[in-house]
Amino acid sequence: MNRAFAREAASYTTPIFFGYVAIGIPLGLMVVNAGYPWWLALVMGLFMYSGAGEYVAIGLFAAGASLAEIAITEFFVNIRHIVYGLSLIEKCRGCKKWKPFIIYWLTDETYALLCSTEIPARAEKGPFLGTIAFLDFFYWVLGSVIGALACNVLQHFNLAQYLNGVDFALSALFAVILCGQIGGGILEAKKAGKTGTAKSILEPFVPVAIGIATCVLAVLLFKVGLVPSSNIIFLSILMGIALIVIFRGITFYSERGQSAKTAILIALSAMILAGIVFAAGLFQIKTSGSMDSAIKEKLPLALVIVAIFICGAIIFFERSFSFLLFSRKEPPPLIKFIEKYIPSMIIAILLVYCFKDIKLVAFPYGLPAFAGLAFAVLVNLAVKNSMVSIFGATALYMILSAVMV
Repeated sequence: MNRAFAREAASYTTPIFFGYVAIGIPLGLMVVNAGYPWWLALVMGLFMYSGAGEYVAIGLFAAGASLAEIAITEFFVNIRHIVYGLSLIEKCRGCKKWKPFIIYWLTDETYALLCSTEIPARAEKGPFLGTIAFLDFFYWVLGSVIGALACNVLQHFNLAQYLNGVDFALSALFAVILCGQIGGGILEAKKAGKTGTAKSILEPFVPVAIGIATCVLAVLLFKVGLVPSSNIIFLSILMGIALIVIFRGITFYSERGQSAKTAILIALSAMILAGIVFAAGLFQIKTSGSMDSAIKEKLPLALVIVAIFICGAIIFFERSFSFLLFSRKEPPPLIKFIEKYIPSMIIAILLVYCFKDIKLVAFPYGLPAFAGLAFAVLVNLAVKNSMVSIFGATALYMILSAVMV
């Protein structure tokens, strides 16, 4: 590909540059703040490359989650990537040797760019799309490494205490993603000619409400000593899947003139698994003697490296799933159902999980966190800029947390 086309491809990624570097920096700060070496941010970026997935992963590493818990959580966090390939099968046809790399570098923002970008008449498809995907990948890795090195410097000069609260960037990130998913659902309803109907307006909020409800329930069970902290996300996801399939899955299949047996089977399986996870967690607490003793140390660095490679393999499988299975045939309704309902439910669960340690009965009553959340949502709705929303919300949270002590 000649330089003119390379420059044109790079020009499409300029907004992603500012966003990824800005959002990557807090991740790097979190990696070092959790007690891991700076280069772990580089390894995560190279072999996982998933914004929300990496944020969640570092929290799980710091909490001492097992490899199985980490793998399952990452699968569901990134499950939306399964459906991205459906829109890109034709777009990437003929990309040849670039195709595996484009799939590997496929994130939310890169997906949006690839879907909307018109390939110049004389440009080679593979190198052109591959350049866009690679540059986005490079920006993310650059931002996370800058953040990790900056944290190292601050720790060296005993200034790390000023980083307290930087992990709120994860909550702000989930809030921004959730706003985008709800907005996308409403826009899809408008395109389908359902503008103004109560059902079309409320439809995108259904999976969000279910995700919030299931995670709040799991957190309450944790608070009363019936569920260990490490099981909250997995239990919430299983309960959420069961409920969303019951409330929407049966209708989803019926509207397409198909049997709802698949939906009923999925709901029953999810409920049974949720019961097993609950019982296993309760047994863990009872045998350990207390909730405190059930709390784990952070995951050792060697296991973290193993976990990163496992998560990377899972994420690549999800991104390549549609390309492998549906290049020559129509995807089943289950894939369409996942695309429509599951991603926003998962993000809602993760957002609530971030607030699980807030003490509502003691000063400051969670006010810094709720103010930061409100800022992230309102600013994102007003200016549609994730960088401003996430950075501003995190800064507000850090300031209020420092003042309200």
